Amino acid sequence: MNLKRAFGLVAVAALLSGVGCVMPDQLSQIQKDVADVRQELRRVQEDQAQTLSRLEALENRTASSQDQVTRADLADLAVRIDQVGRETSISDERINDLGRRLDGLSQDVEQLRSSSRSPAPVMAPPPTEGGEESPPAGPAAQPDAEALYNTAYADFSKGNYALAVSGFEEYYDKFPDSALADNALYWIGECHFSQGNFPDAVRAFDRLLEQSPRSDKAAAANLKKGLAYLEQNQIGQAIVQLRFVHSTYPGSDEAKIARDKLTSLGAPL
Repeated sequence: MNLKRAFGLVAVAALLSGVGCVMPDQLSQIQKDVADVRQELRRVQEDQAQTLSRLEALENRTASSQDQVTRADLADLAVRIDQVGRETSISDERINDLGRRLDGLSQDVEQLRSSSRSPAPVMAPPPTEGGEESPPAGPAAQPDAEALYNTAYADFSKGNYALAVSGFEEYYDKFPDSALADNALYWIGECHFSQGNFPDAVRAFDRLLEQSPRSDKAAAANLKKGLAYLEQNQIGQAIVQLRFVHSTYPGSDEAKIARDKLTSLGAPL
């Protein structure tokens, strides 16, 4: 959980709010989003604390000869760990999203300050053949990569999964070489998973892993593939996939979740 970055964003937003040339609507929305993220972080921290408490309780029961831990206990704990991991991933993505938007606002502020110090000369448009001045040509409409990604992610956060898939697909089609192209593919898979479209989720995660095998979302995509197999009751494939996650990404949160899932299934590592 990137807590330092989250609270750093709050400070940056406060600094920008004192700059009169920043659009108030943008600041108002970002300040609201920062407050929402802080609330999410508190909820995730509470969930993590509860999960750790339950894990300690299970460890104490395991150490006691008078009590035994059932497979149902382990399965329930694995579900809780998976849920916390998912909430953490979403919160981190929202923090990164806010960071990108605040960086953009900071650049806008700097550009406006530079423009005010050195105003650009206004050039008259060339005359037409009839001697009349031609109207100034407006800027060519260009797709805004950041706005497109943020809109798609906002739809995902609100549960508008069909709109989110469409937005992320459009983003990937228009900006396949961008730094967030692999993230867009990952969230397409998450949208399908959240809708219960597990075969489509597996295909989306496979697409990410084929296009960007070294993506920072690779571990999460491989884990969600295993969970999607479990949801479809494809236990054998799920076990193979979870073992792959555990061995390929040792020490990661995904590896820990995979280990707990395998334990709940009674499958050796």
